[in-house]
Amino acid sequence: MEPWNLASLTELFASDPDELGDVDVSVVEETDVLRVTLREKGDLDVLITASGDQVLASVILVKASEVPRRAEFDRMILSTHKLVPLSTFGIVTIDGEEWYELFGALSALSSEHAMLEEIAVLAENAVDAADMIHDWRNGEFGQ
Repeated sequence: MEPWNLASLTELFASDPDELGDVDVSVVEETDVLRVTLREKGDLDVLITASGDQVLASVILVKASEVPRRAEFDRMILSTHKLVPLSTFGIVTIDGEEWYELFGALSALSSEHAMLEEIAVLAENAVDAADMIHDWRNGEFGQ
């Protein structure tokens, strides 16, 4: 099997896989990043790139500056991240601002099934994480 690359990933996600439902697929302008928009998940954008031996997938969650009690929040997500299957929380800088993200990585030699499963699970986890962040910001969680 050939390793996944931008073209083969585009073809996979544009083939309308049942696991992901209704999707739009586009390349982020002037990058090697694929944007897979999951319509049935509220237009959730999953950013995907193939890099050497890995395929990385990421969902941007919220600006870090919008999360109250960040030290407590960071401790909570670091303490519980093992409960989130196939995904890890991280912080990424976009246009000079820190954002929380949820990401996953696979081997570039992963099967089509594994690739679709990873993206589907990442999307589910991102929806759950967004709900948790909403509750955190409203003081309904972690007090």
